[in-house]
Amino acid sequence: MPVHSRGDKKETNHHDEMEVDYAENEGSSSEDEDTESSSVSEDGDSSVRCLVDSSKEDCFKFSLYKERLSQVDAKLQEVIAGKAPEYLEPLATLQENMQIRTKVAGIYRELCLESVKNKYECEVQASRQHCEVPSSCLALSPFCIECLKK
Repeated sequence: MPVHSRGDKKETNHHDEMEVDYAENEGSSSEDEDTESSSVSEDGDSSVRCLVDSSKEDCFKFSLYKERLSQVDAKLQEVIAGKAPEYLEPLATLQENMQIRTKVAGIYRELCLESVKNKYECEVQASRQHCEVPSSCLALSPFCIECLKK
């Protein structure tokens, strides 16, 4: 009857497995020790391989990090020097927008000042007319004089 390893998920009768295990236990104990020692050495070898692979992976990650860092530094130097095209194009657009907004703000300011001057002139004219009306009223009719007295 075939013996299944732990990884196999085939359905077997639990009683059959016990018989197979008993039959295996009847064999010499030296064979068991040999297989155990070889599995231990294989486990040790695989763990050493895992450590080596992990070490290589860490070295690879570090070298990639260094390379990416140098690329970022080079790009930063281009930006500082004003030579990076991916930086210059948006910068030109921003500067153009800034100039347009500055012109619009200047025009708006001038219009606001003109509006304030017009309001001031309206107030001055209204106060002059207010002062001139009673004197003309006095000269024209005695009714105005009575209105002003009340």
